[in-house]
Amino acid sequence: MITSDIAAAIQRADANHTVVRAVGSGTWLHGGPVENDAAATVVKPAGGVIEYAPGDLVMSVHAGTTLEELSAVCAASGQMLAIAPYGAPRSTIGAVVATASAAPLAYEDLTIRDLVLGLTVVTGTGDVVRVGGKVVKNVAGFDLVRLNTGAFGTLGIITEVSVRLHAKPIMDHVVTGTLDDEPQTWVPKLTANRAPLPMLVRLAPGEPAQLFARCTGNEARASALRGIVQSFGARHAFTLGPSDTSNAGEPESPVAVLRHVPEQALVLRARTTPDRGAVLIDAARSAFPDATLLFNPARGSLRITTVNSDPLEHTDARIAALVTSTVPSIPFSVVMEQGASPITPTGALDQSVKRAFDPRGILNRRRPAARVNGAV
Repeated sequence: MITSDIAAAIQRADANHTVVRAVGSGTWLHGGPVENDAAATVVKPAGGVIEYAPGDLVMSVHAGTTLEELSAVCAASGQMLAIAPYGAPRSTIGAVVATASAAPLAYEDLTIRDLVLGLTVVTGTGDVVRVGGKVVKNVAGFDLVRLNTGAFGTLGIITEVSVRLHAKPIMDHVVTGTLDDEPQTWVPKLTANRAPLPMLVRLAPGEPAQLFARCTGNEARASALRGIVQSFGARHAFTLGPSDTSNAGEPESPVAVLRHVPEQALVLRARTTPDRGAVLIDAARSAFPDATLLFNPARGSLRITTVNSDPLEHTDARIAALVTSTVPSIPFSVVMEQGASPITPTGALDQSVKRAFDPRGILNRRRPAARVNGAV
């Protein structure tokens, strides 16, 4: 559906007092805070490129465009979208923006908020609003682009997106190796690093910690970054070959391994100060011994992914155990990304912004909030 079709559908839903649910490629309907209402009016934004200016490193697309399609178009000009989020490569750019999806080993540690220049959004009254623009320096007044990025379509349905692209580096390698010591040994070394080196440490049950690092640039720069990775104790480090992480869908790709998320998994995102990462890792291992952990040493963030059939109250108890074991000693936050509602309060400011853009609350209605004592 193009923008005008979605605006008309929302106006009809508004008149009939029905809920509207936005769907991209439908790969993540079980995740996030949006209620999956069977009676909702479903709108699916169209796909396809609207405008591409390789000389300006800017592309405008319909929100239903998949990351695979976007990557294929810009790759022909030696360019790329700098992130490839967790999940399937057929995810749509509109959903990536709406959910502010995180990405493993993103180029220069960029996020989707760093790359979105402009949006076309349809509000809960069916009004079409165009925010931002098609150049890097275009912010004037209230930044509605960032407001809608990560709002899960609760303030408006994203129908068009303009993104900033990057030139593909001459060398783009993912290097990996085993960290034989405990987190108390290698966390300080990794967090002290100040090189432009996106890194993740994967900790799976029964396996040694595995370091992944993305080394990019010309041959001299990439070689220097590989030397840094080896100095961190990855004694068996080896290059797996060039990896375009904007479209790393091949099964053998190391980035594809990191990006994969089981469909019915519970996914938590916890964060502390980088220097206290070892404490957070130990607490997560204790509360979720069956989970696979991904630690980002630059941000102090920990992604916790576990597939379990526990009742929700048991899951809440495990989260509470994680919180109570860490909060007294370190600055800490946790949100639930997949498997249930995220643990985020709704304040007066949130409610007033919601009323301004969706006065009747028909867009992507949220599930009832899950509450866990002590989580922030």
